[in-house]
Amino acid sequence: MIQKFFCYVDETGQDTRGELFIVAVVIAGQERNQLRQACEDIERDSRKGRRKWVKTKYSRRLAYIRQVLERPIFEGKLNFAVYRDVQDYPSSTVQTIARALSATGETDYKATILIDGLPRSLERAVGLQLRRLGIRAKKVRGLKDENDALIRLADAVCGLVRGATEGQPAMRALFERGMQTGVLRDLSGEQKMPP
Repeated sequence: MIQKFFCYVDETGQDTRGELFIVAVVIAGQERNQLRQACEDIERDSRKGRRKWVKTKYSRRLAYIRQVLERPIFEGKLNFAVYRDVQDYPSSTVQTIARALSATGETDYKATILIDGLPRSLERAVGLQLRRLGIRAKKVRGLKDENDALIRLADAVCGLVRGATEGQPAMRALFERGMQTGVLRDLSGEQKMPP
């Protein structure tokens, strides 16, 4: 039977002009509704709400990401890649999506790719690039952070990884816990985050 995947993608770092670029991919399968509900519960409990990561109070960011990392339902669903000295953001994003889908181990699947802020004019081009990499992308669409709890989760993963990379102690500790428990998956390849 063909597995259906939904990939929620966000990125951060364009403001660094290529010094640091981070892509996060949340992969959901049959459990997509349960993941979404868990995110919405955590958004409510942490008082983060539907706000973007950068517009959320730091204490609420910590509460939100701490709860995400404690829930087994997110294990293996939160993928990210850190790129340095790269300005080809679209290619880095496409590569990370391809790596995330390959990391599932599934070969018989169809994927719907939802990318934060992707203009409609680029949806076909991104789909074509993914298919050239052997990814079975059924549909590629742009999405806004505010519209879905799982795209907001991808935004939060970007924020966590960026905070940890930039040396924020609390974010670094949470990042390390997420890596140890397998909730976070690093797809950076040779571009690992510095110790």
